[in-house]
Amino acid sequence: MTQKTFTARHGMLVARALESCWRAEPSPIQLTPVELEEISPILLKSGAAALVWWRLNRTGQSQFYEEFFEAYKQQTLEAAVHEDDVAQVFRALNSARLEALIVKGWAIARLYPDPGLRHYGDLDLCVRAQDYRTALELLQQSLTSEIWIDLHEGTGPLDYATEAELFDRSILVPVAESSARLPCPEDHLRILCLHLLRHGAWRPLWLCDIALALETRAANFDWQLFFGNDSKRADWLVCVLGLAHRLLGARVDDTPVNEPAANVPGWLLRAVLRRWGRWFNSDYRNTALPSLWSNKWKPMRLLEDIYFRCDPIRATVEMNGAFDNRPRFPYQLAALFRRAPEITTRIINHPA
Repeated sequence: MTQKTFTARHGMLVARALESCWRAEPSPIQLTPVELEEISPILLKSGAAALVWWRLNRTGQSQFYEEFFEAYKQQTLEAAVHEDDVAQVFRALNSARLEALIVKGWAIARLYPDPGLRHYGDLDLCVRAQDYRTALELLQQSLTSEIWIDLHEGTGPLDYATEAELFDRSILVPVAESSARLPCPEDHLRILCLHLLRHGAWRPLWLCDIALALETRAANFDWQLFFGNDSKRADWLVCVLGLAHRLLGARVDDTPVNEPAANVPGWLLRAVLRRWGRWFNSDYRNTALPSLWSNKWKPMRLLEDIYFRCDPIRATVEMNGAFDNRPRFPYQLAALFRRAPEITTRIINHPA
């Protein structure tokens, strides 16, 4: 199947394939072999194939999906390496009395029922802004280049809680013969939700992470701490939990979002399924102009690139908008104008 044949229908098939996949005992997959074959390229490229294999295997349906099993085996091997990498990183930091938070990737993968289920490549670390240069030099000197670290200066790009708050509420968990520092469960779930929105929810795996964190939370989970005092951003979080419920079947009946989760705006559901349904250019971190220029002779890819750079989810977040039922076009237009200086700068510095 070629790139251009993927549609929002395939996004719905991806959602159905991933329902309950984070649970120790997931439900059987209600898709035909033909439907699974249709979405297999998306599952493999997005890192979700091992989770689908888990569902198939736990319900005796996996014998015909060798590619999914290979993905699971590869990720199982990688998980063992990552575990050692995390231990090495924190031993180096702890010996220098430097604090760091590890988020996303390994921090959420440890909660899955099997180490081979969650695909990730690098380690996301946050250090206090004042320690950034010291930590960067230490890790460069102490570790091999084979350990990929995305080192964040402070916590601002990830969350709206202050650096001090996140570190003060953080927890220690054992890893190998060391210990790693994570945000507390409330902070980490919020970070996962905000990360998904800021990147347009393009990766299905991120919503699985949120469903997992939601269902494995402790009985004393502090919902007030999770939501914070900003009512607009609290609504953002409710929408993400609603997506996990509506698309993946995450359980919300014992949460404060039980009723709101059923009322996710239709445009948001459609936008997520459209993203999941076609595997687009994953170099979304690149600045716009070079990516658009590279696709100048590929009309479908060009239109796709433009859409995904101005998609309604990212535009709403960038403009600090409300996730309500109003049209998204004003946010998308405002976000486009906001990015205009980047294009001008690129043209000046790198003329065609």
